[in-house]
Amino acid sequence: MGAEDGSAPAEAGEDPPPPPRPGRMGACEVCDEAPPAKYRCPACAVATCSLACSKLHKTRGGGCSGKRDRAAFKDIREFTDADVINDYRFLEEALLEKDRVKRWRPEYTPGTEAAQRSERPPASAKIVATLTREARARGVELFCMPDGMARRVANTTFFDRRRNVMRWRVEWTFHAAGEGTNDDGGDEKCGMLIEPAATAEDAELDESTTLLDALRVHLAPGPGRASRLHRLRRFVDAMKGEDPEGLTTLAVHMEKEGCPANDRRHYRLDAGKTLRECLEGKRVVEFPRLHVTVLPEDEGKFREPDA
Repeated sequence: MGAEDGSAPAEAGEDPPPPPRPGRMGACEVCDEAPPAKYRCPACAVATCSLACSKLHKTRGGGCSGKRDRAAFKDIREFTDADVINDYRFLEEALLEKDRVKRWRPEYTPGTEAAQRSERPPASAKIVATLTREARARGVELFCMPDGMARRVANTTFFDRRRNVMRWRVEWTFHAAGEGTNDDGGDEKCGMLIEPAATAEDAELDESTTLLDALRVHLAPGPGRASRLHRLRRFVDAMKGEDPEGLTTLAVHMEKEGCPANDRRHYRLDAGKTLRECLEGKRVVEFPRLHVTVLPEDEGKFREPDA
């Protein structure tokens, strides 16, 4: 009669069949039945018997990527020729990736500031050193930003060796009438929060030019400038009523670099002096940015450095 479990009866005197021999990788570490393992995870060395078990172990706990850590430490006593080849290929791929990154150039919308930065070639260390040296000789502490920064791209300052003069890029901000308030809600006037009426740029302003002469160029009438001069009417009227040099009607300020963002201070510049005289003894990041206001209604809108 057969066995109760339906299996064929063992003949008298015959030994039961031996259990299956475990594989060389041992038993599966995922299955409950623990069958012989066939695969080993390259990342964590977990032995599995099937694809289902391999996928299952990657979802347990913190999860396993299943990829070998190519930069993991390995004792030199365990090093083999295969490890040397793997390291060589890893270094070769790293060099190829480095070369690919250097050649890659992102695509920006034409005409945007980002596109302009990407198209500008990096400034040579010699040019930066020359500008810094010549500015220091004039008593100006010049700081140049890394390539790709907006102010570095916009800067057109250069040193004219033939005439031995600095030709600065200068950005002007003409502030509209009105009072700003501090971030803390106080009543103290703060020029940085005044909405500007207009802006202007001088790409190459000779350091021997006075601030007042430079302002006259931006406030002079001309074809196609009616709309702009309308926004600058208060500055044009102040220039017309100057006494006789306009030193008491137009005020020019420059921010003091290095001040906290919540406590900005500005130098009051003498508009009758040259740009070189105004920048002497001051710190400049790339190029000067000057703020223009009208006196006496704008008196006190810019806080001056403590004496």
